[in-house]
Amino acid sequence: MSLGPDPRSLCERYTDETYARMRDDHARTCAYEQAIKAVASGRVCLDIGTGALGLLAVMAARAGAAHVYAIEANAQAYAAAVQTVADLQLSDRVTVLQGYSTDVQLPRRVDLLLHEILGEIAGAEGVVVAVRDAAKRHLATTTRVLSSATATAATDASAGDSESAAESAAVAPAIVSIPVRARTLLAPAEFPGAHYFASLPFPMLAAPGATVLKLPSLPRDVLLAAPQTFEDLRFDAAAPEGVHDVTLEFVLERPGALRGLALHVEVFMTDADASVPDVSSAQPGSHWPNVFMLLSEELQVEAGKRVVVRACARLETDQPLYTFEVEVCGKPVGARMHYPDNLVPGAAPGDVQDLGRRNGRRI
Repeated sequence: MSLGPDPRSLCERYTDETYARMRDDHARTCAYEQAIKAVASGRVCLDIGTGALGLLAVMAARAGAAHVYAIEANAQAYAAAVQTVADLQLSDRVTVLQGYSTDVQLPRRVDLLLHEILGEIAGAEGVVVAVRDAAKRHLATTTRVLSSATATAATDASAGDSESAAESAAVAPAIVSIPVRARTLLAPAEFPGAHYFASLPFPMLAAPGATVLKLPSLPRDVLLAAPQTFEDLRFDAAAPEGVHDVTLEFVLERPGALRGLALHVEVFMTDADASVPDVSSAQPGSHWPNVFMLLSEELQVEAGKRVVVRACARLETDQPLYTFEVEVCGKPVGARMHYPDNLVPGAAPGDVQDLGRRNGRRI
């Protein structure tokens, strides 16, 4: 297995174009801006991974934050962020620091975390390690304690203990993290057809043997069943879980050619329990592509058939790792899939469409 870059080396690959794509993701940028305007006023904020544009830090300063510390590891992006803050005459309210948030020591504790270090799979860029460390070393102790009271209130309320919930809610503060939650969902899927690749503004090619593709604006009609959550990161108490082991069972809604797993992320800015996410990579125009995990063989399947996916995420180290195993009607399909794996963009759509295809068989 050829692993992809770890989160630290990944940030060194970000370019001006990368930051511009993120800024120009209208749904994402507007959701962050609305959330920050609602909660940042008067608070000391930390923007983890501020980028060349210092986007979230600038939003917080303009929303009336008492002060903003903006951390950026990429040397060129750091220099650009310093210049951006100066050009906007915000240097007295925004302090840009170079380094990784897990290494930097802040002059003082903060009471609001801002971050968008989410990958195409939510935890793939190291957000769990970063937020846990920020909670321990950067977030004010009283903020952490009161944030835990918020989580306790939610638990008590769901358990029917209204008196305890009321007592906990009475001391609960404003939100301590934006976003408050991110999750990754997956579904069994067909491979997109030639018309999809023809519609892309650039060609794509995966290296021979690759099991991972990153496909922008993947059409939802390739899904064979409704997506289910396998990774759920709660930032409302700044303590996201680092290990996720789930078994998901799908009943196929239609016949088709099962070719792999389609993944997408959903982000909740201020309400972790909202029924609809604020941002989703399944939405057209998202800057996040959708991950497609390729099975080693294509299977013709019928509606009503049972597909089981065992997904495992290990997010407590500098290199987050994911594994996926698929069964159809109780029989394993292909080898265990890993993320990250060897991934190569660029070349002809036809080559991608034909990648790893095998003769199908009906189950």
